[in-house]
Amino acid sequence: MDNSRFKPTPILRERRRSECARFALTDARGEEIAVMVRDISSKGLSAAALGTAPAVNEVVRASLEDGRELWGLVRWADGNLFGVEFDTRG
Repeated sequence: MDNSRFKPTPILRERRRSECARFALTDARGEEIAVMVRDISSKGLSAAALGTAPAVNEVVRASLEDGRELWGLVRWADGNLFGVEFDTRG
């Protein structure tokens, strides 16, 4: 097949915000995790821990300044960078 005829299928993905959002992230023991959020969406976030990143499969909680709480699971970690998938059942 001629490459000029190839058209990639778009992968529709929710728009991510890379603006600052104020919230506290805590681990399953209720201890605060100091983080800098890289991006966030309704399905999850990626962040840089200011210390040690939480372990893969660890449960974390994000407490938003409007009073809502989001629970999630750490899905990946690489050094101090990590990603959380929020529990969206609900």
